Amino acid sequence: MTPAVLDRPAPLFADRVAGAVSGGRVTLEERLNSVLHEARTNGSTECPLCHARVRPTAARAAAPASAECDGCGSRLS
Repeated sequence: MTPAVLDRPAPLFADRVAGAVSGGRVTLEERLNSVLHEARTNGSTECPLCHARVRPTAARAAAPASAECDGCGSRLS
């Protein structure tokens, strides 16, 4: 029996991001923008790093609306 080898991983989250670059691959910027947009729109989403909840933070006068992960503390803005 011969083991199967995966030459390259399938594009992650390609179906979730409308503006994916040619070939169906998603850039890091597109993926993070998608997470931030989903958090702002739906109130929370899954963190792409630790899979905890990412929730929007309150907008301040000096900073635009952002989102922060409840698990790893990652911040998106």
